[in-house]
Amino acid sequence: MIDVAYPYFDTNLSWLSNNYRLLLEANDETVPVRERLRFLGIYAYQTKEFFRARVPSLLAMGEVSNDIRTKLNLFPESLLEHVYETVENQLREFNDILLTGILPALHEQGVHLYYRETFANEHLNFLRKFFVDKLFRHLQPVFLDSRRSSKMSFFESKQLYLVVRLQHRDDTEEDWYAIVNIPSELFGRFAELPELDGKKQVAFLEDVIREHLPLLFPGYDVLESYALRVEKDTELSIEDEYPMQLAQRILKQLEKRNFVQPAQYFYESGMPLYMREYLVSKAAIPMNEFHERGHYIYMQDLMTFPQLSRRLDYPVQRPIQNPDFDDVTSVFESIQRADQLLHLPYHSYEPIVRFFNEAAVDPHVREIHVSLYKISPNSFILNSLISAARNGKRVTTYVELNTKLDIQENLHWSKKMRDAGVKIILSVPGLKVHAKIALVKRKVHKGWERYAFFGTGGFYRLTSREIVDHALLTSHRELTNELELLFGYLSTQDEPKKYKYLPFNNLFVTQFTLQKRLLDLIDREIANCNAGLKSFVTIKINQLQDHMLIDKIYQAGQAGVPVHVIVSESCGLISGLPSISDNIVVSRHVDRYVENTRIFHFANRGNDEMYLSSCDWTHRNLHRRIDVCFPILDEALKNQMRLVLRNYVSDNQKSVRLDLYQNNLRITDDSRGKVRAQESNYRLVEKIEKTGPTKRAE
Repeated sequence: MIDVAYPYFDTNLSWLSNNYRLLLEANDETVPVRERLRFLGIYAYQTKEFFRARVPSLLAMGEVSNDIRTKLNLFPESLLEHVYETVENQLREFNDILLTGILPALHEQGVHLYYRETFANEHLNFLRKFFVDKLFRHLQPVFLDSRRSSKMSFFESKQLYLVVRLQHRDDTEEDWYAIVNIPSELFGRFAELPELDGKKQVAFLEDVIREHLPLLFPGYDVLESYALRVEKDTELSIEDEYPMQLAQRILKQLEKRNFVQPAQYFYESGMPLYMREYLVSKAAIPMNEFHERGHYIYMQDLMTFPQLSRRLDYPVQRPIQNPDFDDVTSVFESIQRADQLLHLPYHSYEPIVRFFNEAAVDPHVREIHVSLYKISPNSFILNSLISAARNGKRVTTYVELNTKLDIQENLHWSKKMRDAGVKIILSVPGLKVHAKIALVKRKVHKGWERYAFFGTGGFYRLTSREIVDHALLTSHRELTNELELLFGYLSTQDEPKKYKYLPFNNLFVTQFTLQKRLLDLIDREIANCNAGLKSFVTIKINQLQDHMLIDKIYQAGQAGVPVHVIVSESCGLISGLPSISDNIVVSRHVDRYVENTRIFHFANRGNDEMYLSSCDWTHRNLHRRIDVCFPILDEALKNQMRLVLRNYVSDNQKSVRLDLYQNNLRITDDSRGKVRAQESNYRLVEKIEKTGPTKRAE
């Protein structure tokens, strides 16, 4: 039963509901088969992230006092039991989809994936040569027996291993245990074998190693082997989830109870209890830190399954050029002419590259400010910033060191930028700059010109062509002035409360104005509805968890305001609650590209307002980060965004409706034709750009 006195869906269960939506896509026979494997891989990644980011917090909350748990309406023991049961059921379905759906479909398309099978004789010579010539030198077999090594630190985090049980041929009375690393980071998870019987052949790398374990352990008989992976970088995000005072109380109680974040050991199904008990005795690992997975673990590698045939993938969608940039020698000239909005990945990202490249060499550019959020070696922007600094520009970047990427890579690029003269300001706790923003200042004879970039997604992912984002390039005076004000504040690294009254009127900035302005906008829709005027609220977002904003949406729904919420990840709002949210529709959208846009649309009595942002409605984003919500002021661009949103609202192919229990319900009504939002938006961008420079869709 849902507690109507606490009408919020649990974040953990909502996360798992979203994971299940990925399984639905993997099970869809209309999706190309390699793409179905990719969705299984995304599911595996999201489940791994769930155990890294959510389970430790649940375990921690089991240690705090009852009054705190009651206040939060949180009951960790029963919730964990529900979580483990849900994950177990989903993993069973995962394996069923793979075994009974995708592997046969691969076979029909001329691809055979060895899956717990003995290798064909025709492949043995090839495999042995591949093992000896390529793999052997990268393997590190290590005995775990106390006479050889009593150190279990050989289990490195994020590394895949085989745990092997052996017997020495001269002493069959005693079992020996060893581990062998699986160097998938060097060779990929999958090995391509010679064709056989007219079919392309693929094998898991660990199966190739299993086949040749006797070469690694001469003089021993290999009795059995099972895969194991350790995740030690679990995340305890108490401060990001709860208000400061409450978070401090929780952390103080955890410190008193000597709470230690658990490591997580994921093992291949079938690993016998005595093998796990041996590992427990060697490393004092609590048995509850072991988590069983399927016949193969760390299946997120399915996202990189070999590209063997184009018919196994979605048809290629070529990036569409924006002609407004084609007839000008300077990207700044195009932005002066009119605001430019790029719909990625449908548009080419070339204008963004030109924006930063031109800023680096333009003699009139004096300053560049940019929030990188995370440094990635694949980001196109780094070399532009280094060039700009070497060309005498004043370049300031705001960066969060990304612990999910290689720390050495972070340090390498940080040093390279500093050596070139780039000023790097690192995020501090509670003041991480999550906003995707940049400002270029040019000094010309008539004064200063300012050009701004506002995005819904990070620079380090714009070139991937796998993610749906929007990017606005503008010289609008009010927007660029306020952006310069924001960068000026960020350079102080002071707490926002010291600058409580900064005049952000056009931009909504978290920890300053964003939450209040959103509440005011929804209140305005409620007032308009009560007055019989046109009203609606349409929100497209990744995560919706903030209770204050959810309550305001409930109020809007109760007042009769039509509300449609489109989420791509977790959602705390429960739709369909009688007298609370029965006027609110919540849908979830999953398709070939990852949805990352945040769009907020308000009717405003027919003078509608449209905002884009990189900010989700969560406590972390609203109260622990600096994020920006920016308006679309150009009427032609606003019309484009109306059409983009309309396609999402009308989608009956890749959207599902969420019911009272966050079940993902397929939409069966196609009486007005089939609508697939991502495909429709690609066609929309094609239509926009066919009309020529400065022409827009009507």
